[in-house]
Amino acid sequence: MRVKRLEAVEAYIRQVGSVSIQQLCQEFNVSINTIRRDIDALVQKGQVKKVYGGVVALGATEGDGTPVTRELMDFQVRNQECLEAKNRIGCKAAEFVNHGDTIFLDSGSTTLQMVPHLAEKKNLTVVTYSLPVLAALAQYPQIRTVALPGVVLGRTASVVGSSTCQALRHFNCAKAFMGCTGLSLTRQLTNATFEEYEVKQVALAQSKVHYLLADHEKFEYAALMTYGQIADMDYLITDQELEAVYRVYLQEHDVTLVLAE
Repeated sequence: MRVKRLEAVEAYIRQVGSVSIQQLCQEFNVSINTIRRDIDALVQKGQVKKVYGGVVALGATEGDGTPVTRELMDFQVRNQECLEAKNRIGCKAAEFVNHGDTIFLDSGSTTLQMVPHLAEKKNLTVVTYSLPVLAALAQYPQIRTVALPGVVLGRTASVVGSSTCQALRHFNCAKAFMGCTGLSLTRQLTNATFEEYEVKQVALAQSKVHYLLADHEKFEYAALMTYGQIADMDYLITDQELEAVYRVYLQEHDVTLVLAE
């Protein structure tokens, strides 16, 4: 039974090129744990590659060699992926936060993992437009939390719009902890929605030091819009050693690589 399903899953992935884990669960009417085991088996066979929130058939790239651009995946789906790695990244990122800082926390499942590690910071102010980050920060009344106004964007669990950007422009943040849907040397820092794209650009402009939080599955993945350059970052925090081409690029652009081991 499983052998036939594996064959069907592999054929389906090759047919569509790339697909989310949630879509595979729906297509084959199986649990998320079952489909993850199937994907792991196909990865070991060398037939597919796990990417941010889903899987892609090996060889499924655009003409310029970068991975295909995929649609936005719901926050609830993304928040289940690479949790251990994201927590390590969040813990490491929190080490760069000092007492008395005013920081910006971007929307995303990795920046969310910073929150529990900020509890001991004194006189900390956090500015954010992420609904899950706001909910998590509510457990720590000692942290001054600024909730940016805006229109709720359900799939990203964030608030966006002109009022969000206008309010954010009033704050001068010492540090911005940014996420991304994917990054590559070709497409740089990409995001899947236009609405969040605008907020991210304002956040970069309103902050002094920039930190990018990205687990290993986000590399070589392109999304809808490029919101910034890797060189815009002062630090890149990830969970696995990077390929030589990335290490050289970061060194050339004075971006400090930090491994959350």
